[in-house]
Amino acid sequence: MNRFLKYSVFFILITLLPAGCVVEKVTNQIPERQGTKAYLKKDYDTAITKYEYAAENDNANAKYALATMYMEGEGVEKDMNKALQLLEQACDQEQKDALLMLGLFYVYGDNVPTDEIKGAELIYRAGVAENDVAMYYMGHLYAAGVGVKKDLRRAQMWMNNAKKFGFPVKEELLTLKGLEALYDN
Repeated sequence: MNRFLKYSVFFILITLLPAGCVVEKVTNQIPERQGTKAYLKKDYDTAITKYEYAAENDNANAKYALATMYMEGEGVEKDMNKALQLLEQACDQEQKDALLMLGLFYVYGDNVPTDEIKGAELIYRAGVAENDVAMYYMGHLYAAGVGVKKDLRRAQMWMNNAKKFGFPVKEELLTLKGLEALYDN
């Protein structure tokens, strides 16, 4: 009987431990979603409160949303340093929109020193995470040789992937001949 009880407790612990992790993740998503609902209603005070709570609990989407609010000065005083800090934190968690945005900042030197290689690396990570806009930008970066070695075949691959994932890519960017016409000088 003692042995049965011991194994029963062990089984219950093994079963419930992962469930606790799932409950924590779902519980963390609720304030983020509430923040998004408030944001869409332009109730920025509530959005900030909900996003800040979720961000403090390591929600990458909330960190990204807060970053955009700080960039635009929506409900908060515009603060690019705070926005960049939040973007970096979201990137550390592989939040694909944050990866794309910060990558573009580095490629174009927008609010940060220009670093095309670092920018391309961030955009690449967003593209690998199936962000169709990042895939499109990777196509352009490879076609132009910005932050990466110029490679029209890779550019074509990224453009086709972007289209496959729903980005409206112009037809001439989907063929090697079209890319050559636009990018070979």
